[in-house]
Amino acid sequence: MKRLAKKLAASVLAFTLVIAMGTTCFAANWGSYFGANEGWYEGAEGKLNSNKASGFTAAIDAVGWGGVWGAQVFMDATNSTGKVSVKKGQTYTLSFQIKATNITKFVYVKVATGETLAYSTWVKVPANKTVKFSKKFKAKANANTVYFGLGGDIGDRTDVSTDEDAATRYKVFKDQYKQVAEVGLANDANGDYTASTLITVSKFTLIGQPKVKSAKSTKKGKVTVKFAKVDGASKYKVKVGGKVTTTKKTSVTVKAKAGKKVAVQVAAVAKSSGVTGAYSAKKSVKVKKK
Repeated sequence: MKRLAKKLAASVLAFTLVIAMGTTCFAANWGSYFGANEGWYEGAEGKLNSNKASGFTAAIDAVGWGGVWGAQVFMDATNSTGKVSVKKGQTYTLSFQIKATNITKFVYVKVATGETLAYSTWVKVPANKTVKFSKKFKAKANANTVYFGLGGDIGDRTDVSTDEDAATRYKVFKDQYKQVAEVGLANDANGDYTASTLITVSKFTLIGQPKVKSAKSTKKGKVTVKFAKVDGASKYKVKVGGKVTTTKKTSVTVKAKAGKKVAVQVAAVAKSSGVTGAYSAKKSVKVKKK
């Protein structure tokens, strides 16, 4: 999913992803790219001020007008900027909090391998307000990257040959906001592409939904639940009826009322943020009487 950052005089370039020479990486958490810093005049100018597994702060001096990928912050499992391993057909929770100072900003987030999307979405961030985003999704494909597109985008990149996902992301925009991107994005960054902003992402979470292998009651008043390990989880919450048990193991036995039918569900807690992902589908178990 990387793209070579090139200088082409008077050309319009969009960089969805970039190679190491245009990338800043911190301690295997997030990488970043700011186009103007690398000589792309349409791109954004800025830097990362803060970088940790649970989020980042991007200090942007000018958002630019070369599309969202003029400023990008990412986790990419192929170059040691974070571990991302999303499997096609499995269910995940993507959640984070995001804030932009000074301007209202549209941010594009995608979970993908190259241009093959597992999931993507736009997030509208009103000036100086914190937006809490959370979405449960079923992955459309395998993915090894997560990208935040932070650059200025006025919805006019469809015919730019180097902006490979413009048509796709504008279709996502129209599906979300029920208007074409050229209209809806007209006021991105308040229509001022020299504007500065501080964009902060916190409590970032991308965590899978546990798969329950078995839920059985073989002893009076007890239910044993076994489930698959989830990458990036520090612990699990096992719900049996109305009782929730926290465990670091993938097998747990809990007490339940004998003779009663109970629902069993499991959720993973993300190591990076402490946020609990979506619970698994319910499994029904009849608790043994004797």
